[in-house]
Amino acid sequence: MRYRLEILLAGRNRDELGFLESMLRSQSDINVTTRVIVNGHADPLHGVSSLPDALILLVSDHWEAELTALCERPAAERPPLLVVGPKGDVELIRIAMRAGARDFCSPPIDDGEISQFIRQLSRDRLTDPQRQAARLTAVINAKGGSGASVIAANLAHVLAERDRHSVLVDFDVQFGSLPLYFNLSPHNGLVQALEAADSLDAVALEGYVKTHDSGLDLLASSPQDMVTIAEIPESRVELLLQVLAQAYDEVLVDLPRWISGPTATVLERADRILMVMEQSVAHLRDAQRLRDILRYELRLTNTHITVVVNRYDKRNAVGLDDIRDALPGVPVFTLPNDFRRVTQSINVGSPLSELARKAPITRKLDALASALDADEQTQMPSRGKWPLLNWARRN
Repeated sequence: MRYRLEILLAGRNRDELGFLESMLRSQSDINVTTRVIVNGHADPLHGVSSLPDALILLVSDHWEAELTALCERPAAERPPLLVVGPKGDVELIRIAMRAGARDFCSPPIDDGEISQFIRQLSRDRLTDPQRQAARLTAVINAKGGSGASVIAANLAHVLAERDRHSVLVDFDVQFGSLPLYFNLSPHNGLVQALEAADSLDAVALEGYVKTHDSGLDLLASSPQDMVTIAEIPESRVELLLQVLAQAYDEVLVDLPRWISGPTATVLERADRILMVMEQSVAHLRDAQRLRDILRYELRLTNTHITVVVNRYDKRNAVGLDDIRDALPGVPVFTLPNDFRRVTQSINVGSPLSELARKAPITRKLDALASALDADEQTQMPSRGKWPLLNWARRN
């Protein structure tokens, strides 16, 4: 017996929904349920007891509230999404991508567009019904020198030790230092992988990463690469993230403290952003500024952000209550100060869990990994091949 896909069609315009419903019912092997969104709830999935195989959302004038409601749901509670809306609205497309949209169509819709979406859903179910894209974690300093690289490196190593197929990406193409943390020397690295992104797959990717004894893969620039992050096209970053999402369970990206096209692309795609800071007024001010950029320019919600207070000292004049007051609604995690062990770890190129497994700093990093698992294991989106990116470039 063939499996019939369950499609939920949602929107506010009854006539347009009726037209789309007729078109969908002409497709084979699908069941269609239509839902009219009325005043009271913007979430197209509000009250849905059993998630459909896909959601087709006909956005209205209230599209921002509708898509934001989907963004705020755990990814496991968001089915594959096709958004139908006006052509050329870049902000709408951006938020649709955050909501996990597989594709975007503009009226008038033809049978070919609907058929392509249905065929892709069927192929995804047949090839690997349980496969989800990698969890993407971005780590960035709120203020320079806060320790984001140390945290990214050791968090990635902890996840690799838990038998998660993990890759650590050093996105600082000029001054990245992560290879030193693992005593590795990249040759064909990040820059070359970006250049070849349109032809990369999981097998070809092996030629660009260096593998640590723990099984962790590292993707970083080689010393010979003479480019700046501003020279990296966003489209290449999108393509590389797509390949990494299909090849790994965990993707951790250590980002430089520079928010523009390439880094913004990573931040917008991240399931979790670790914003690293220390206890000072200057760090707190910059953390607020970074939070505001994430919220008001990249349109991310607090559900994507975690503050990591590095080198935490409970006697410091800037306490956790001050940080929580300044960054309301953002979870806060602390890591103890262990300058000697961290410095030794970097100098000898050995992660903390190998050098000092029982040290408080190591145990807290392990706890951070567990906290991310507990928070994110139900929030790992199945992004497929992200054809929406191709649509955005065509239009």
